[in-house]
Amino acid sequence: MTAAVVASVGLDAARRGPVQATVSTMGGVYTSAQATRGEETYMAVCVGCHPRGTYSTPAFKTTWRGRPLSELFDFIKEKMPKSDPGSLTADEYAQAIAYLLKINDVPAGESDLPADSDALKKIRIEMPGGGH
Repeated sequence: MTAAVVASVGLDAARRGPVQATVSTMGGVYTSAQATRGEETYMAVCVGCHPRGTYSTPAFKTTWRGRPLSELFDFIKEKMPKSDPGSLTADEYAQAIAYLLKINDVPAGESDLPADSDALKKIRIEMPGGGH
């Protein structure tokens, strides 16, 4: 997602108050490099409880499709890792979500996914293959 898109979405929110998610994950909201960092975090912290493939199932897609990305970010941030919820940095949570998007074949873009719940409220989760 470009800085211009983020800025225009932010201006819309400031003018109208809370708005529905207006940008789709299919628009390239994370970078490949961010997803690579997220995979490293996933393998170091998450894979012990969540084996590879856990987050690319039809059930995962059905649960999260159409919802603001902030809901997934907040859920993971508040609940994970199970042994120490909230112990990762906001950037690490955003990186892990970028990795989850990547393994669901969501295309990468040119800007990192923001590590901010308010910014993520404006991004709607959509995925290829019936996940939208």
